[in-house]
Amino acid sequence: MKFRFEALLQIRKNKENILQKELGVILAHKQTQQNRQDFLKNTRKNEIVQINQRMNQDSNIDTHVLYDTFFKANYLQNNRQKQILSEINTRAEAKREELVGASQKSRIMEILKERDLNQHNNKLKKIETAEMDEIASNYWHLNS
Repeated sequence: MKFRFEALLQIRKNKENILQKELGVILAHKQTQQNRQDFLKNTRKNEIVQINQRMNQDSNIDTHVLYDTFFKANYLQNNRQKQILSEINTRAEAKREELVGASQKSRIMEILKERDLNQHNNKLKKIETAEMDEIASNYWHLNS
């Protein structure tokens, strides 16, 4: 017994698998970008500690300008990372919705396959019952 929509079911499952892989790639990229943002925050914290230590020592204007430039660049990088993470989150949500839709379609095909299999089994049971009734009837006629 072969399900008549077997090819379609396989296509749906393959599409679902492909979407899962794509979502995995997006989430891995998101984690990489999140790690980068965490690194920027840690770098900023470490530099603040160093600045506080150096402020206790004699410092010149060049040092202050250098730190000011560093913090401005760090601030801009942090904002850029937030924007990148926001875009990645948007893509991930869209891919999740697409994956949910593909999963639902695949599940529908599986349910149809189960129904078709149940109908086939019921037909076989009916045929077997009819044959058993025929055999029993013939046996009863032979013994009477």
